[in-house]
Amino acid sequence: MGQSVISLPELDSIARGGEAQTLTLRIERDLCYESAHEVVAAVRYLLARSPGEIVIEIGKVNSVDSSGLRALLAGRNLCAEAGVEFKLDKVSDCVARIVQMSGLGRIFGLPEGDMPDKVRRPGVQLGPAVWKTSDHVATSDPSLIAVLREKITNAAEDAGVGGEVLCDIKIAVGEALTNAYRHGSPEKGTSKIQVRCMTCRSAFVVEVEDEGAPFDPNVIPEPDPRKLKDHGMGIFLMQKAMDVVEFTFNCPGNRVRMVKWLPDES
Repeated sequence: MGQSVISLPELDSIARGGEAQTLTLRIERDLCYESAHEVVAAVRYLLARSPGEIVIEIGKVNSVDSSGLRALLAGRNLCAEAGVEFKLDKVSDCVARIVQMSGLGRIFGLPEGDMPDKVRRPGVQLGPAVWKTSDHVATSDPSLIAVLREKITNAAEDAGVGGEVLCDIKIAVGEALTNAYRHGSPEKGTSKIQVRCMTCRSAFVVEVEDEGAPFDPNVIPEPDPRKLKDHGMGIFLMQKAMDVVEFTFNCPGNRVRMVKWLPDES
């Protein structure tokens, strides 16, 4: 059986020749809000070649958010409508983690497992530590989200964070930044997004602040991830991924403070 390969974002790099029955889409970049639409477009492009199977290879995806998750689900649904087999291959740890959080393992043919209970650490003193702050104007280019996500990821890695803990932080941060960009930046080009990171022995702390109108996170219902247009997935995943998620409003916009407890080395 022949096989052709596509790598994002080079959509016209299809290997020619032969009647390809299995087409592979290899994603080698972040699978997040700013790039998720490319995945759906690529699946449509491959379906036009009438394959028997489409394989999405995501072993090199190091950051993923709910937009990326929805893109994979949309691709699967498009294949189902066309009668084409759909498969995820070489699934990275972060993709496996967000699938586990969302409860979509069965749909994607991946192992399902219960998320561990959140660790409660009352009375923990966060500090002493130095906050690292970054201010950025929300331009019309959503690539800003990737820039800020990388800054926070680097800060976490500098603090020695890795494994599932790092995946959880990247997932939550991606959701917070996307919300700040999409909903908390009413004037692209002037609205600011501010990010603060703090690390101490007990925790890694991230704050994302925007200039949007206040909202009530408590009235947002728990989403059904199988519904592509469902809202509230971002807050749901933030609360799944982090140990503490707190919102503050009118400062002057919205601020979300997220805490991830670090493994106790004692």
